[in-house]
Amino acid sequence: MSFRKEKALELIEQAGQNNRLAHAYLITGPAGSGKEEVAIRLVEMTRLGVPPSARSLEDLRDATTHIVGPESKSRRITVAAIRAAEHVLQMAAEPDVTKFAIIKNAECMGLEAENAFLKTLEEPPAGCRLILVTAQPEMLLDTILSRCIRVDLIGEPGPAVVPEKARPFLDALQNYSTAGTSGVSGALGLMSRFSSLLKQEKDAVGKENDDAMKAEAEKFQKTTEGNYLKQREEYYKARTESLYLERRNQLLEYLLMWFGDALRLQNGSQALDLPDYASATGQLAQRLSADELSRRIEAVDTLRGHLNTNATEALALEVGFIKAFA
Repeated sequence: MSFRKEKALELIEQAGQNNRLAHAYLITGPAGSGKEEVAIRLVEMTRLGVPPSARSLEDLRDATTHIVGPESKSRRITVAAIRAAEHVLQMAAEPDVTKFAIIKNAECMGLEAENAFLKTLEEPPAGCRLILVTAQPEMLLDTILSRCIRVDLIGEPGPAVVPEKARPFLDALQNYSTAGTSGVSGALGLMSRFSSLLKQEKDAVGKENDDAMKAEAEKFQKTTEGNYLKQREEYYKARTESLYLERRNQLLEYLLMWFGDALRLQNGSQALDLPDYASATGQLAQRLSADELSRRIEAVDTLRGHLNTNATEALALEVGFIKAFA
């Protein structure tokens, strides 16, 4: 489940008061969702008697708090950087002092860096906490994801920013709603539009990363040693898949916003995520009951869960859209 920043901070405060803070957290969310603020609060909670003052993660950097982020033009987090963080965690400290390693833009770790970090995650030194901050958790190893308490954040309230590339799907939803379409054929028609947009996204992301890889190969193939370019190739493959999953999830978020706006309009609220489509969601609000809208929201949420497993994408989409629209 995703939370607003304020709710996440409240839950973390409660865990701290009950001495139930975990040794490792993965904080995810889009830009502007408050990831760094939540990470900062996790650190400040352990510094008893010191008033909160940090405005950025860099403000926390000291002898017991090590900040790791992408380095140099390659925008990678190196194995050496992970080892340096591990060294800080292994150093002796006062009994009541908690040591921290915070990994910013954790998706920039390559396989070697991830494996080095995984060893620390599996056997953390006494009196330490690990915090990973990322907008792309899909790029991290499953073994890392499974060993962290995950804090998923959502963006600030207010109208959603809808890029032009997403509008064809919302326009299809608008046509579906205003025409009063129903049944399996209508559901599969929407699924086809959704899948078409996903393919365009995947092709665009793939080309962008292929071009970036070719540029690096031309620049560094005669000046680098070892398997640097092979590692970069693996990085771009992972980045392509991660960006695709991120954009697929964003389209599903718009679908949740769609039904959510219909529910808000039923309750007289004008604080909509998609105000440009208020006419269509308003018609949906008049045609469907609150229970039916809630059922459709649950169907989309279930679809999102299935897509984050090893389920076949095409089959999951077909079943999900039929349940949400037929």
